[in-house]
Amino acid sequence: MRGEEVTPYYSEPGITIYHGDCRDILPHLPKVDLVLTDPPYGINHPTNYHDRGRGKLAVCANYAPVHDDDKPFDPSPFIKWPCILWGANYYSHLLPPSSGWLLWDKRVQEGKGVNDQADGELAWSNYIKGVRIFRYMWNGFWRDGERGLSYHPTQKPVRLMQWCLTFKWTPTGTILDPFMGSGTTLVAAKQLGRKAIGIEIEQKYCDIAIDRLRQEVLPLNAPESYKEEQMEL
Repeated sequence: MRGEEVTPYYSEPGITIYHGDCRDILPHLPKVDLVLTDPPYGINHPTNYHDRGRGKLAVCANYAPVHDDDKPFDPSPFIKWPCILWGANYYSHLLPPSSGWLLWDKRVQEGKGVNDQADGELAWSNYIKGVRIFRYMWNGFWRDGERGLSYHPTQKPVRLMQWCLTFKWTPTGTILDPFMGSGTTLVAAKQLGRKAIGIEIEQKYCDIAIDRLRQEVLPLNAPESYKEEQMEL
């Protein structure tokens, strides 16, 4: 029944995590204002990075397959809210037309070779105006920040999710990530002083997200360069 309470797996001021299938939990959540997520794309993406030879380019590891990535992704339950959906080029035929696309340019620096996968990633939005570009190198161990191995095979940078939250069109209020993974969206929200809810079907990633949230973080408002950029849009 809609509105019925569900028990959080973890909560702290402003942040709540639910362990389970988002399709079961969504009807019981309070009002949210924005969906920001990187869902399974439905492409059965191989995650045995080390065995496939990516370790020759940079330090990497093998991961378990992404849950439900072997099934087509249905974005329809999420686009009733203002939202940003990463990987939308894989299921764009299921989305309404929009001028609001985000491009994460993750190309390696000059002279450091080529990206071992795509040079960038795309996100669809139903509220952002025009195409926006975020440049942040991310190629295995070669990164502009957040050094070391990833917690999740398709992990996004915290700075990328912070960027998504700093557009002048982005709603204030509660952020929902229904495919939370290792909690990057929630970490970004916490550092920006935003309220957020995460849902994750795999318990191990819920626990990783909790550990990341519990790590001491300095209060971090939107970087000044972002603020200046958004004021000019």
